[in-house]
Amino acid sequence: MKNSIKMKVISVSMVLFFLGAIVMTVLSSTAVQKNSFENNIEASQAVVNEMGRSIERYLTQFEKGLGQLANSEDFVTYQNTTGEKKSVAEQGTIKELEDFLKVYDKTSFIYYATPDKKMLHVPAVELDEGFDPTSRGWYKGAAADPDSVFWTDPYVDVATNDFAITAAKAVTVDGKVAGVIGLTIELSVFTSQISDTSLGFNGYPIMMDNVGMAISHPKYQGENLIDSPIISKMYESDSKENTLRYEEEGKKRVMIYSTLPKLGWKIGAVYNEKDINAMASKLRISMIVITIITLIVLLIVLYIVMGRTLKPVGTLKNLMGAVAQGDLTVRSDIQSKDEMGELGNSFNVMIDHMDKIITVVNQSASNVRLNSESMSAVAEETNASSSEVAHAVGEIAKGAAKSAEDAELVTEQAEMLGDQINDIARKSEQMTDIAQQAGEMNTNGSMQMQQLKGSFSDWEGDLRSMFEVIGTLGEKVKAIGSVMETITDISSQTNLLALNASIEAARAGDHGKGFAVVAAEVRNLAEQSARSTDEVKETVLELQEKSRLVTVQMQETMDNFHRQSGVVDQTETTFGDISNLMNDMQQSIDNVYNQVQNVTNYKEQVTQTIQMMAATAQETAAACEEVSASTEEQLRATQSVTDSAMKLTELSENLSQAVEQFKI
Repeated sequence: MKNSIKMKVISVSMVLFFLGAIVMTVLSSTAVQKNSFENNIEASQAVVNEMGRSIERYLTQFEKGLGQLANSEDFVTYQNTTGEKKSVAEQGTIKELEDFLKVYDKTSFIYYATPDKKMLHVPAVELDEGFDPTSRGWYKGAAADPDSVFWTDPYVDVATNDFAITAAKAVTVDGKVAGVIGLTIELSVFTSQISDTSLGFNGYPIMMDNVGMAISHPKYQGENLIDSPIISKMYESDSKENTLRYEEEGKKRVMIYSTLPKLGWKIGAVYNEKDINAMASKLRISMIVITIITLIVLLIVLYIVMGRTLKPVGTLKNLMGAVAQGDLTVRSDIQSKDEMGELGNSFNVMIDHMDKIITVVNQSASNVRLNSESMSAVAEETNASSSEVAHAVGEIAKGAAKSAEDAELVTEQAEMLGDQINDIARKSEQMTDIAQQAGEMNTNGSMQMQQLKGSFSDWEGDLRSMFEVIGTLGEKVKAIGSVMETITDISSQTNLLALNASIEAARAGDHGKGFAVVAAEVRNLAEQSARSTDEVKETVLELQEKSRLVTVQMQETMDNFHRQSGVVDQTETTFGDISNLMNDMQQSIDNVYNQVQNVTNYKEQVTQTIQMMAATAQETAAACEEVSASTEEQLRATQSVTDSAMKLTELSENLSQAVEQFKI
């Protein structure tokens, strides 16, 4: 049963389907897993970037507020007032701080410190005696760069025991630092927002400061993780955003992070690779289940269809078995219209023809047996007499044939020797021509090497000219960089003048509204000019770097030309040695050619003599072969008749035995 056609077809079909399904499942699940992983990583990177931009926007509003507050006239008045008016000016300054705190309600504290170590604090707090605000990092950082807002590293606030960060901006009067405004923001605003961010795939967000402190982390918040291999790798990388894959607690994880440009903080999202690939795994399992179900259904359908299709084959198999046993009375009753029906009809026709053939063969076998016995007796008598004649003629023919063969062999060998000598003569002449051509080619090669050597000198001069032009281009790019720095300074000054104009317009009230609009437009133009200048500056830096790389490559190219020039000189020397060798070889070839011409002359004489001997031997052998051939032909004919008679007798007996096996 296992070797039947039905089982073979079903087995092959199932194996092919199973292999195809496995290949399709593997390829599909692999492609889905890869695409799903990449899409999830891209989506996570977008979420991380958006979290970073949200924090940047949140901090930027505080920077703008501090910038406007630092330009308030109340701080100038407070700095320049003495005596009894000092307390009034102080109340005005505190009022400014309180108004700021109302607008920016996420601010925990706001304070103003002066170089004389005085400090206004809102809300008011009792400071330790001898407290020196000028020694604080926020004060020093803002005073060192009065034009920018200084942000401190995150720290644990003593009052709230939560992470906080301080922003500070210097107040300048007549170009000097008159004090520093500082404000404290609790980082719980960021951490709660980040912790509540839904990432999907069971991922969790993290935020770390610029030294590796975990500002927001589900397990290690408040701890410094810089010693962790993956965290240290993230900080050592030059990329502002990237994707890192690592293993932690026996699980493969993926971390996507981004860097805040202003603070250098890292915001990231951490996932388990297993969770990201969960959809692909479910799809793989579903495809396997569907494949198994389809395989079972296909097996059942194939078994039923093949059973019905191959049933006529079983019938024909039984009929053929009966025919093999000699029964020619069986017939097929298959009535289908397909190939099986045609096969049954052909089987019936074949049996009818076999029946007729067996009847005719049976009758012919008897006649053949009688005639073959008579022919065999006559053939034996003729064969005996012919054998004696053939033996005598054969001995004569052998001698003549041997002489003719020897003569022909000598003639053939002489002709072969002549052909080889002629071939040697032609090859010697060809070698002479080749040697002359090689000499000419060697001369041309030497001339071309001289031209190549001259070309190398021209190329070296061109490369030196290009090297000097590129050096000049680098100097021009540096000059452009200096001009861009001047434009940047002008943009900064214009921006500052626009801010001062806005302040003056605000003081002028309704009369200064039009001037305020103009000042705002000027400030916008200054900011756009500064941004454009920065972009041009980056382009100039890239030009400088490309100029340096081209200069290095041009120097390497010149070094390569020097090395190739040395190789050309060595090649020129080699061509000279080859030329001397070709002259010596030409002389040797001429000597060989002369000697081969002498051998050719002697060869012609030997060939003529051998040909005459061969002609005589061939005439003698021809006469003997004619007699021998006639005798052998008669002997073969007699022997053939004898053999045919014996075979006919034997065949007639075999036919009789074979025909007797069939039932007709």
